[in-house]
Amino acid sequence: MYASFLFLMACQQEDEFSPIQITSEITHVSEFGNSDGSILLSVTGGRAPYTYIWSTGDTSKNLTEIPAGLYSIKISDKQLKTATDTFEVLQPQPVGMVVVFSATHPTETGNEDGTIETCIEGGYPPFSYEWSTGDITKNIEGLSAGMYYLKIIDNGGQELTDSIELIDKVTDYDGNTYSIKKIGNQTWMKENLRVTHAPDGSAIISYLYENNSKYEISNGRLYTWDVSMNGSKEERAQGICPCGWHVPSDEEFKILEIYLGMTRSQADLTNTWRGAPVGTMMKAGGSSGYEAKLAGRRSSGGVYSLMGSMEYMWTSSEYDGSFAWRRCLDNHSSQVGRWNTFPKSYAFSVRCIKDN
Repeated sequence: MYASFLFLMACQQEDEFSPIQITSEITHVSEFGNSDGSILLSVTGGRAPYTYIWSTGDTSKNLTEIPAGLYSIKISDKQLKTATDTFEVLQPQPVGMVVVFSATHPTETGNEDGTIETCIEGGYPPFSYEWSTGDITKNIEGLSAGMYYLKIIDNGGQELTDSIELIDKVTDYDGNTYSIKKIGNQTWMKENLRVTHAPDGSAIISYLYENNSKYEISNGRLYTWDVSMNGSKEERAQGICPCGWHVPSDEEFKILEIYLGMTRSQADLTNTWRGAPVGTMMKAGGSSGYEAKLAGRRSSGGVYSLMGSMEYMWTSSEYDGSFAWRRCLDNHSSQVGRWNTFPKSYAFSVRCIKDN
């Protein structure tokens, strides 16, 4: 009888003095933004059964498939004793986003045929896109020249804003800009070159017609062949053209002329006028968009002549060492001249053509 009493007293003391003990096994989130964390509990002490109330509102013993965060629990036993605890589920640092643009610039000045494609590196898909144009697609098209801004938001809430500029003009070393025109499969400057430095920044010798600066913007500058080629003798050399552009070869002028209507046999004719009405098409106001200004020339002796009447354009194709092929346009002719008779020391206009 006495032994039974002592056993009962011991059980009552155990119930009274054994608090609820909580241990946990936490699985942290595998990647930023995921919801694959878990908290698994082990409960001892107190008097079973237990009830569970999580800060999330869940009433289960364990939490699974949860995102990173702080989670609190209150556990009550049969005697309404309680225990509380808080657990933190962690996640890796977010992987930053980088956007890489792939752009197609408008094919000529004033066109609306540019495109922008985007590639996202890092971040957590799916992504949302907000362009300054109002578009919400990954890629956009039908674009004119200008600056375009893109805001990207990933599935983890990260934001990235970047921009890209589409250009429908070309800029030389001095910062002069030139309108461009796509003619057939070629892209030409619509203006004569007026740069005063080579692509490496070194000063070059050039001439303004009769040394009058009022002609510079409208007609460009005049250059000897050696200067226009920047010392090179290779056909299609960059010369003094901007990067990505070059001095057109004799054959590239032929390709232009044939596209505008010359036959191959006409284009190959030497030291003569040929191919009407291609000359008219190439002059300012003509249908080709080439817009030759009839800027005249400077002779080897320094004499300026024929502005408003003739246009002379160097090619990058040499002829017999001291000469080079040129193109001529005459205000009174609808043809185009192809000649190799003037020495390289004459100063003519330079039109640049875009590299393929």
